[in-house]
Amino acid sequence: MVKVTLVHASWCHVCPAAKKLWNDLRSEHDFDYEGIDIDTPEGEALSEKYSIMSVPTTIIDGEIAFIGVPGKEEALLKIS
Repeated sequence: MVKVTLVHASWCHVCPAAKKLWNDLRSEHDFDYEGIDIDTPEGEALSEKYSIMSVPTTIIDGEIAFIGVPGKEEALLKIS
């Protein structure tokens, strides 16, 4: 099963759109989803591991797939 991790921040003005996109897709498609705030210890560890410089960043199956908010069709291609 595909694993999607969205790294976001409370201060990020576009992160809510990324969260909505992945939550909407999750209601229509079968994949594991986790949202992680970059300002938590877990988020800081991911930021260091993947050299994340901006949020939102989407990691799919252990690789950075998107920086910013992807389009729905683009996101679907990555999880299909």
